[in-house]
Amino acid sequence: MTVAGETHRTRLERIRDSSQALARAVDLETLFATLHHELVAALQVETFFLGLYDEVSRTIEVVRQADFETLLPGGTFPLGHGVTSEVIRTRQPRLIRRWSQEAPRAEVQYVSSTPGLPESALTVPLLVGDQVLGVIAVHKYQPDAFGDEDLLFLETIAAQSAMVITSLRRSEHLSTQLQTRLSELQAVLSTMADGVLILDASGRLVALNRAARALLSGGQASIVLGQPLEQQAWGQWPLGARELTDTLRPLLARVQAGEALVEAEVHLERPGRRSLSFSGTPLVDARERVVGCVLIVRDMTSYHQIEELKDEMLSVASHDLKTPVTVIRSQAQLLRRHIRAQIATMDQVDEGLGSIVEQTDRLAKLLTLLLDLSRIEAGRLELQRRRVDLGLLAATAIAEVQATTDRHQLQLHVVGRPTGHWDENRLHQVLANLLTNAVKYAPDGGPIGVAIQTDHSSVSLCVRDHGVGLTHEEAEHVFDRFFRAKAMRRLEGTGLGLYICRSIIAAHGGHIWVESGGRGRGSAFWLTLPRAETDPAITAPRTTTTTVTTTTSGADAEG
Repeated sequence: MTVAGETHRTRLERIRDSSQALARAVDLETLFATLHHELVAALQVETFFLGLYDEVSRTIEVVRQADFETLLPGGTFPLGHGVTSEVIRTRQPRLIRRWSQEAPRAEVQYVSSTPGLPESALTVPLLVGDQVLGVIAVHKYQPDAFGDEDLLFLETIAAQSAMVITSLRRSEHLSTQLQTRLSELQAVLSTMADGVLILDASGRLVALNRAARALLSGGQASIVLGQPLEQQAWGQWPLGARELTDTLRPLLARVQAGEALVEAEVHLERPGRRSLSFSGTPLVDARERVVGCVLIVRDMTSYHQIEELKDEMLSVASHDLKTPVTVIRSQAQLLRRHIRAQIATMDQVDEGLGSIVEQTDRLAKLLTLLLDLSRIEAGRLELQRRRVDLGLLAATAIAEVQATTDRHQLQLHVVGRPTGHWDENRLHQVLANLLTNAVKYAPDGGPIGVAIQTDHSSVSLCVRDHGVGLTHEEAEHVFDRFFRAKAMRRLEGTGLGLYICRSIIAAHGGHIWVESGGRGRGSAFWLTLPRAETDPAITAPRTTTTTVTTTTSGADAEG
């Protein structure tokens, strides 16, 4: 949309005058001021910024910003997924008539006295051949404020500005070696794992790296360049909880007072539970004056989760291990008293020793679960892969579980040859857990079906029962660590079995999930495992159906 009443000749004259004015720029500040004057006159823009792109570090440096007639400092941020980054990546201009409907969410905003985002925007690249030097972006708060002619005008201005910037760079006093060094430092900053925020002397955010952007630009809010960190009135910090503000304000005051290193930690409940550690150090000039500060932000959530896990493990160990140890001790003491009193019968000794063996097995299983949990959390769950027939393995596991119950009928149905290169012991552990759960959570008995299907690249297995079932909410969390469904808490268990099963299947590159129609409608636990591409056992399908009632018949199921 051209300015009302402006003729084609007037627009050409304006382009000529703007080009002549830009050619007189002696530095980037002058260039910015000239652009601001010309764009306000030609397009009545309300906000505007000039950004330069560093290809080595993949960062965008906003030279200056303009909010109506107010000139504001710039800042630096890493390439992301917003409109500015899109224009740099594609080298194509972008005309936005209604920002709220067309544009992606803004992860990084620019400070403004007007709340909200502009509705109309023009963003064009500064190009010299195939090289992108940066962008020019202009905005107005009313929708449909710019048209195709305005975009063409801004592209013409951008082409002239790109030539001016190239000329300025050639005549800059900085040596090529120093420019390279600055790019290297920007590259190091952008690739750091910790978040880095740089503030000026007044506490305004002027630069951040890629990690800080990812860490802090969550939800629907945005990081605001040029705004003090503790200011919450506009833009709303992505993690804009009061806890964050209350932590940053005294930290920044101490850093700005010249303290060498200040550290603080904040725990946020929304969005999601997170723990962030901040450490700040002042930036000083040649006269030892504080001109800003650097904040390092580290996500400590995982560290605290590990600490909580340790506490949970100790709680499980002290609670669940206490019962078998107490039973073993009491049975041993009872047998000892009876033997000393010479009143012990062989039946009493056999019964007591049997109880001790049973509780010892339970103790060993609990210790194995805790050991597996510690391996999983430490990332040390190792697999011993070899060629495994999942049908034979399932038949063996079914026979073992069938021997423990007379109220359930475990049935195996296999289609194809379910072979692959997996860890046999770990898969047996998964199958035993799923089958034991199916028996435990179907207290009225009935059939339990195990179905295995194969295709060229994967094997699928389903364990289906007709027991207590799961609600939708329970099904979402049933694989979480220490989770126990409400209807299952009266039954024995640690809440670790399915969590470990999921980790084992994930280590194989597979997936495990549950389906349930709700309370009282049973459950179906599914898992898929990828097969090795060179597995020679992929042949014509075969189908077998087996009802296992004893260990012998189970072992012969695949015969």
